[in-house]
Amino acid sequence: MATLSFTFGVLSVIAILLVIVITMGAVKVYRQENELTQLNQTLLNLERNLYQDMHNQERSVNDQITDSVTQANSYTDKRIDKLIDTYFMVKEAEKQTKKQLNG
Repeated sequence: MATLSFTFGVLSVIAILLVIVITMGAVKVYRQENELTQLNQTLLNLERNLYQDMHNQERSVNDQITDSVTQANSYTDKRIDKLIDTYFMVKEAEKQTKKQLNG
C-alpha cells in the first residue's frame, strides 16, 4: 500500500509539473502571438507612412517643377516682349532716319 501511495504521489507531482510546463508554454505562445500582431500592425503603419511620405514628396517635386516652368515661361515672355518692342523701336528709328535723309 505504501508503494501504491508513493507511486500516486510521484505521478501527481509529475502531472502537476506537466500542467505547469504546458501552462507556461501556452503563456509564451500567447505573448509571442501578441508581439507578432503588434509587429504586423507596426509594419502596416510604417508602410502607410512611407507611401504617404512618397506621395507628399512627389507632389512637392511636381509643384516645384510647375513653378519653375511657370517662371521660365514668364521670363521668356518678358524677353520676347522686350525684343518685339525693341524691333519696333528700331523700325521707327529707321523710318525717321530715312525721312531725315530724304528730306
